[in-house]
Amino acid sequence: MLLQFAALLQAPLPQVPPATPPPPAAPRAAVVTIALDAADAGDRDFLAVAKAAAKFHGAPQLAWDGTDDAALRTRLLGHGSPPAVLFFVRPERFDVTLHRRILLALAGLDDDPCADAAFGYLTARDGKALAALWARTEELHRQGLRGRIWHSAGVASGMQSTIYRGHRSELERAAGFAGDSYYFGIVEQDPDVRAFVRRALPQLAQANVLEWSGNGDPQGIWLFDGDRNLQREKHWDYEPGKVGQDPGGAMPRLLAADVRTMQLPGTIVWSGTCHAAATHRVVLEGDIVSTFGRAERGTVHLLPLDQSLGLSFLDAGAVALLAPVGPNHGMSAMRESEFALREGASLGEAVKSSWDDVLLAARGPLRLDLVEGGKFVDRGEHVMQGGGANRVLLGDPTLRPFAATRDPREQVAVERTGGGAFTVRVDWAQGFHARAWDMYGTDRERGACVPVRVAVDGLLPAGCTAVRAEAAATGAGGEVLPFAMAHAVLERFAGRRFLHLQANAPRAAVDGQEQHVVFRVAPAR
Repeated sequence: MLLQFAALLQAPLPQVPPATPPPPAAPRAAVVTIALDAADAGDRDFLAVAKAAAKFHGAPQLAWDGTDDAALRTRLLGHGSPPAVLFFVRPERFDVTLHRRILLALAGLDDDPCADAAFGYLTARDGKALAALWARTEELHRQGLRGRIWHSAGVASGMQSTIYRGHRSELERAAGFAGDSYYFGIVEQDPDVRAFVRRALPQLAQANVLEWSGNGDPQGIWLFDGDRNLQREKHWDYEPGKVGQDPGGAMPRLLAADVRTMQLPGTIVWSGTCHAAATHRVVLEGDIVSTFGRAERGTVHLLPLDQSLGLSFLDAGAVALLAPVGPNHGMSAMRESEFALREGASLGEAVKSSWDDVLLAARGPLRLDLVEGGKFVDRGEHVMQGGGANRVLLGDPTLRPFAATRDPREQVAVERTGGGAFTVRVDWAQGFHARAWDMYGTDRERGACVPVRVAVDGLLPAGCTAVRAEAAATGAGGEVLPFAMAHAVLERFAGRRFLHLQANAPRAAVDGQEQHVVFRVAPAR
């Protein structure tokens, strides 16, 4: 047999017909125009910017009617499933339902549960504003951020308005940023908050990265107590003309018109304010009942474009806005910005990290309520998962303004152990960690978590499609902490493989403690 095998090695190779040329490499991005008609003058302006973006990225430009989700998947798969998609859409046609349909469609391009493309929406008040946004986008691609100032601003109860100078996280400082935190007291406790905000806006406008938090609605950020939502006697029935009414001055807000007075120098804006990315079609929900009134589920309010908080940030000169198009939990913005800094991720990948957390927590098909044909469709949505799904990017998802930065308070080490197995050790210092709460999970008994994503291209065999994993955790003194495996899921994205690991524990048992979690991973048999 060995002689026969040696003879085969020495024999001339058989002649075979020329191979079919391999398909061209998949583009790194695609440009998709949504219901834009060249016969319409306003649409033509948007199409012109889309053409410029496609040329800049060397990307195919695809047209989509905005309704046939299967056709969108087919077209993207036909172009190799690009890992980034720029959706060009008029602000009048963008809303939470459109976004949710796109998210569900782009989570179904392959077999893993994660989103299969990082995507953003290129929109603006009109074609001229969109062209200016794209000019800022190209400048950031070519030259990077203009500076290293990172300011944050938020609304807080129980305190007077104040500024904490030099108040930046260890991770932000490690990435080379400096800046301040501005806290606006609610008017019930700080009657002078309006004047404080007016003085603060020019200082905040100096930021290259600006992070906002606080209750709000599509028109503005609330400077009053959000508990007003629970005071039914102060609510009125929705009428378009009553939206935002406040004759007594009890509900001051930082409005879109105020934001437009800022001159933002190509700033990246992160916001946790609910509905902050809504542009025109606003689906009314209970979280904005104080300012928009009581309404039946699925009621749509048509917001004038000049009242849109999200569009006002772009009008003021922002290059990107990462914010919710409906309700959300404000901590999402912090988690996304930390992901971008740790991973050196693009802005699209940063918001994708929220969607992935939601999709993994769903443990099956993600159920999202929709408004279709003017009617509310209840699909059994989990409220927190719906909030995470509402996160969007208004801007180019391929923008990558940050270098990967080691987090001084979180360390990850990977070690091979033989036979295709390896360990992932996660060390967290004592104190607050934004990802330590399983925000989108459904296990109320084990609401604390330690999640991690690791690249496994060189760790697992090429054909490996699943792994088995176990977790063990200890505290500062070596004591055992009650963590248990929550999930170990493989993802293919942008030509690479990543493993999402998470261990959960009761919050009361581990919150704020130093934690050392070791995941032992091996290919599933």
